[in-house]
Amino acid sequence: MRLTKHVLLVVIGILFWASPAHAESLNELVRRADMIYRGKTSAAVMTMSVKTKSFDRSYKIVAWDDSRRGDRTLIRILGPAAWRGHGTLKVGEQLKLFDPKTDRIQVVGHSMLGGSWMGSHFTNDDLVKETRLARDYTLSLVKKWDAPSPIGGNATYYRIAMTPKPSAPVAWGKIVYELWESPKAIAPISATYYRKASDKAAVRTLKFSAIKELAGRWLPSKMTITVASKPGEYTRLTYTKLRLNVDIPKDKFTEQALRH
Repeated sequence: MRLTKHVLLVVIGILFWASPAHAESLNELVRRADMIYRGKTSAAVMTMSVKTKSFDRSYKIVAWDDSRRGDRTLIRILGPAAWRGHGTLKVGEQLKLFDPKTDRIQVVGHSMLGGSWMGSHFTNDDLVKETRLARDYTLSLVKKWDAPSPIGGNATYYRIAMTPKPSAPVAWGKIVYELWESPKAIAPISATYYRKASDKAAVRTLKFSAIKELAGRWLPSKMTITVASKPGEYTRLTYTKLRLNVDIPKDKFTEQALRH
């Protein structure tokens, strides 16, 4: 999401964007934007602020990711003290949650991927990136335009509609995704989620902001999610540190690491 020379160029452009080559390039754009925070491996420190009608809470989070041996992600809560030690581990398609108060590890099925993570408006799926947009959705271009880049110079902006592929285990019937690309960087702008493809009203919106340089990349350091049925509430995830392609030991993605 004109019979002049200009018209001819427009028509040629339309034919290009409707071609199979365009479908491949659109998939690549979305894949790159979707994976902007990840390399072969990554390590990040973040804060997560959650505002609801019931509470206003902030967490400090550390996360490791390794895609060299299949998808592996470990997320742990560093603070505050009342929540320290809570964690999420994803190895392949298996997702586990650890609660240090009960010393229990819970295995999460696909039906729980849409569940709230740590009382936030982010889901388990959001945090571990079980869904891959370019892999699990069919993409179609809604709009393309040029405008100034957030980091200087010009950029090309894209609005893309996404509908799930028949076999994809996803929670949303449609996503409208916006991103920009310049010679220096590519980054998402927003993702608007609809329960069904035919729905006119969105269920939630994820916005990316505060572009800064982290790990040698220009990327949005803040992600803020709001839910249509909960006005005034939000969850904001802010990256404070990010390292890419770092050495992460294999035993980092084990139940033992999840517990300690």
